[in-house]
Amino acid sequence: MLIDLLTYSGIVTKTKAMEARLITTKDYEDLSNLTSVTDFINFLKTQPAYQRLFANCDERLLHRNEIEHILTNSLYLEYAKLFRFANIKQRKALEPIFFRYEVNILKACLQNVFASEGATRYDLSVFEPFFAKHSVLNIHNLSGSLSLDEFINHLKGTRYYDFFHKIQQNADATLYDYEVQLDIYYFMSVWKNKKQYSKSSDLNALTDIIGKKIDYLNIMWIYRSKKYYDVDSSHIYSYIIPIHYKLSSEQLMSLIEAGSLEELVTILGTTYYHAEDVDVKSEHFSVENLYQENLMTLYRSNRQKYPVSMCTIFNFLFMKELEIDRLTTALECIRYGLDSSYALKYILK
Repeated sequence: MLIDLLTYSGIVTKTKAMEARLITTKDYEDLSNLTSVTDFINFLKTQPAYQRLFANCDERLLHRNEIEHILTNSLYLEYAKLFRFANIKQRKALEPIFFRYEVNILKACLQNVFASEGATRYDLSVFEPFFAKHSVLNIHNLSGSLSLDEFINHLKGTRYYDFFHKIQQNADATLYDYEVQLDIYYFMSVWKNKKQYSKSSDLNALTDIIGKKIDYLNIMWIYRSKKYYDVDSSHIYSYIIPIHYKLSSEQLMSLIEAGSLEELVTILGTTYYHAEDVDVKSEHFSVENLYQENLMTLYRSNRQKYPVSMCTIFNFLFMKELEIDRLTTALECIRYGLDSSYALKYILK
């Protein structure tokens, strides 16, 4: 125990120092009162975590996509700082997170291929040297691809080539199909290899995090399919991550085969995910909020349960990702001129 405490004390201390730079509730209240993108960027220039990234930017010339790229790159930059500080064992535990970032970047590049306005180079900014060292993906070539054939050709020699080549055999595959199947590929790969990434309490935490994320995403896809898209049950199966953690295969099948939203919510209420203080029968119930709230609880509880582990780092990176989502929402609220009280509700939901 003492050896573990000494092993993790350095990176946990560093992470807590980085946590102190996260945007506070008071900061979000201030953001909700801003009325221009210029004010938004000037605000970020006063924040320690964003000063360097926005220091040389002219707030009058930045477009929304450029701002969002910078915000996202700030998450990747924090990861790189922790990775460089970590020892070999800790770096191994961080690999699934980098894998996730790689998938997200790959999705962003893929969106260029399907965009009607043509290719736009994906800017990794200050994260690019780190990414180039740890990934075999050539983001410059991928984001500049003008066709799906060209995009997939640039994936030769990577673990993604066979995956994309297989999906391409379906001529009707959409961008959404590629993105969903890429998510399935990621979760199945991490779940299969989780013992290679972590040991002991780190493995327990990783298993809990990935397992519950899989359950949440399956629930969310089923709920959205029935509420927004009226998708046939047989079609839903093709978008389900075929792994069961706290949801049994029978419960998952019952959710898929539910004849209405009311029946789906009733079934969900009999599962593990009703036991986490979520009133699924409330008129204010939202499956998206269920996902977000339970993830926050999940990361916090694992941090408390395994204090001498990577859970503090996992929690921080999740909170940083949540911060990027909230800042992006704040930016959208400014663009649409929402009243501050409404804006704050959207930002903190």
